[in-house]
Amino acid sequence: MSAVVTPELYLHAVELGDAELVEWYGQQLDADAAAVGEWYARPDALLLSALHYVTRYGLRVFPLTPGAKVPLKASPSCCYGTHRRGCLDARDDAAAVRHWWTEHPGANIGIATGHRVDVIDQDGPPGAVSWARGSWPEVLGVATTRRAGGVHRYVAASGLGNGAGIAPGVDYRGAGGYVVAPPSIIEGTRYAWVRPLELEQGTR
Repeated sequence: MSAVVTPELYLHAVELGDAELVEWYGQQLDADAAAVGEWYARPDALLLSALHYVTRYGLRVFPLTPGAKVPLKASPSCCYGTHRRGCLDARDDAAAVRHWWTEHPGANIGIATGHRVDVIDQDGPPGAVSWARGSWPEVLGVATTRRAGGVHRYVAASGLGNGAGIAPGVDYRGAGGYVVAPPSIIEGTRYAWVRPLELEQGTR
């Protein structure tokens, strides 16, 4: 990776809402595929990532439709129907994760919020301005869909529910909600960590 261009600089450009700078930084970061590309190119990258979220952080995950944000539909014979209710069926055990992603290796990853983490969902320049001007909880990690301009800021679970439009360009995902997690792909755009989670390994 360039000695000058870093994920932190890219995130700062997103926060400023500077589309030209965001695009240039993004191109520089994409040019170095050695670290991220090697991992994401693995055919089991989604399975391994889902397992990591569960085993390292005690997060609750569930499968999403490949290439989409909606929960993966389940039939009675599919995974024994154990993910019929989307985020309400999210689990934090490795056995369920292995079962789901072995049967559906291309499923995107959903992380249920309200347990260990909530997410501040920032969208585009209006969201960047709201973030820069507001007072927000301590951020534990940041994921983004670079080309789509979305930023997910992970914060400690607060007990609050979901809130749409809590500020211009900002939604809140809390209890009863979920977010798409890296390395899921939506419309050809891959979610990636800009700042990895800094969440203590704890009880589930």
